[in-house]
Amino acid sequence: MFNKFLLLFGFIVLFSSNSYSKTNFYQVTGSISSVEVLKTYTKQRMPREEKKCSIQRVPVNQNAQTFGADNFIGALIGGAIGNQIGSGGGKSGSAAIGALIGSEVVRSEKAAANESYTEKEVCRVQKVFYTETIEQVSGYRLNVEVDGEMISFTSNKSYNPGDLITLTKKISYSLN
Repeated sequence: MFNKFLLLFGFIVLFSSNSYSKTNFYQVTGSISSVEVLKTYTKQRMPREEKKCSIQRVPVNQNAQTFGADNFIGALIGGAIGNQIGSGGGKSGSAAIGALIGSEVVRSEKAAANESYTEKEVCRVQKVFYTETIEQVSGYRLNVEVDGEMISFTSNKSYNPGDLITLTKKISYSLN
């Protein structure tokens, strides 16, 4: 019973108050006075292949430790000399020792030649990371002159100063 009374009292108060509101919408024309481009910046790490070169000292002959045809010829000559020097049963031993000495002489000469160096440009390709800043247009700030006032708007569309645009003006009236 009390709830019905409270509900009836609420309706009477609600309908007896003289509250009133009204909203009007108007189309008005404004003139763009200035446009500012709004930008966002993002950074990205980008890989790139770069050629790096430097001047280095390198040996002229890098084959001193390998056994080649010149070592074989040195062994043959040393073996022949050892065979001439040796006598009797020692000829084969002298020939073997001569072959070893001949081969070693050639290897030593190659090693001595290896001690000479030259300066040479040495290059290699390596991956380098750099930071790239990307600029993107995020919108436009428009300063519009309308009804004697300067109003600022943010828009996704660009305009030029002096362009005329249509705006919706909303006016609300209410009693307090």
